Amino acid sequence: MQGSIELYGALTGNCIRAAIALDEADVPYTVKRINLAAGEQRSEQHRVLNAFGKVPVLVEYRNGGNFVLTQSNAIMLFAAERSKNKLLPADPVERAKVYERFFYFLTDVIAVSHGAFRLEQTGATAQASHIHELASAALIEAEQFLESTAFMAGDAFSLADIAAFTIARALSGNIQWPDHPALMRWFQAVGQRPAVVKGLKAFE
Repeated sequence: MQGSIELYGALTGNCIRAAIALDEADVPYTVKRINLAAGEQRSEQHRVLNAFGKVPVLVEYRNGGNFVLTQSNAIMLFAAERSKNKLLPADPVERAKVYERFFYFLTDVIAVSHGAFRLEQTGATAQASHIHELASAALIEAEQFLESTAFMAGDAFSLADIAAFTIARALSGNIQWPDHPALMRWFQAVGQRPAVVKGLKAFE
């Protein structure tokens, strides 16, 4: 049985992706902001929800027990399954393409960028810069997905576009946008979607 939903998070790419997915899927939720600088994610209260002390966390309050998700990608898939095929097509072939592109951005761009962030935290700035360049190059290569379609996995907006947009936004300073007109057109169009605008502001 479905119940009310709370989304705990902050202004991070993972949290924003989760919020955008819920908004695009028309899944109502209440934002619970976590102050990362103050260490609220490591508090005893938060660790009851996520023992690893991280965000985002989705909690759905149900009769008979609450349902908790602690991974942004799981939250996105949770939203997609409730989106009435808005984020995941019903056709198995089209759905497989969405998964293919979704995981491309997760593994080849987002995960690589996260690796660079970890290096920066250790003071390895030169290595981090190189890894950021690899992530940016993988993002730019994805322009080929847009050669004949409006969105990353076809003519309909999908989970792949949410994953791609948030990391493109983070890496935007590394991209010579005029040299990539299809990517720029897609980026501008996605950024104007009402649910994307709302999700971007969820944790402000």
